[in-house]
Amino acid sequence: GWIYGSVTEDILTGFKMHCRGWKSVYCCPERAAFRGSAPINLSDRLHQVLRWALGSIEIFMSHHCPLWYGWGGKLKFLQRLAYINTVVYPFTSIPLLAYCTIPAVCLLTGKFIIPQISNLASIWFLALFLSIIATSVLELRWSGVSIEDLWSNEQFWV
Repeated sequence: GWIYGSVTEDILTGFKMHCRGWKSVYCCPERAAFRGSAPINLSDRLHQVLRWALGSIEIFMSHHCPLWYGWGGKLKFLQRLAYINTVVYPFTSIPLLAYCTIPAVCLLTGKFIIPQISNLASIWFLALFLSIIATSVLELRWSGVSIEDLWSNEQFWV
């Protein structure tokens, strides 16, 4: 059965099933078994993304958080990593907001916040960049998604 009492009951149900050792399969029949409705305007799309973000934060703040829930269970490391990525994704808006705001503040005040780029900062940036690429490659191999589908998904989020 479904886990009720959550905005994102589908993620929570799948997570608990995987923690108990159940296996799931992505089913994509040639003829659509079910038809859903997608947001048709920006307002509906923003409402949907807000609902997803609130659901992810709800899971992150609950005792079902993938960081500590189900360690004695049968959840594989990459599955746990994927669920952690899902629940921390809304928090990426905070650095994104700073990333979009700081250049304007620097232009208006005439001050540059990073006086000199050091080798250590370059190493940290390179490590972060390579870890993002490695995560994408591992996710591709684990899920069996094609490069074209990944690229379409990346274009969707831009």
